[in-house]
Amino acid sequence: MKKTEIENIVRESVTECADENGWANLARLGPALKAKGVEYGKLSKFFSTYSNLVELKTDTGLQPPVVYARLLQVREPA
Repeated sequence: MKKTEIENIVRESVTECADENGWANLARLGPALKAKGVEYGKLSKFFSTYSNLVELKTDTGLQPPVVYARLLQVREPA
């Protein structure tokens, strides 16, 4: 699968799994990516490859901690 195809699937999957604030729980995002044919090892490491598309945050107030991903906002040129 080409990198541009994977990037489109990442955008689509994060959007589908996101809450009202744009954050998608990686526990929901992983199965969505696999259903679309994306293979990965550790999901947080996979997303580090796409740091140009998504940002991650960890909620350490929960046990075990929960990781979320959100699409980065694209800034329009001035």
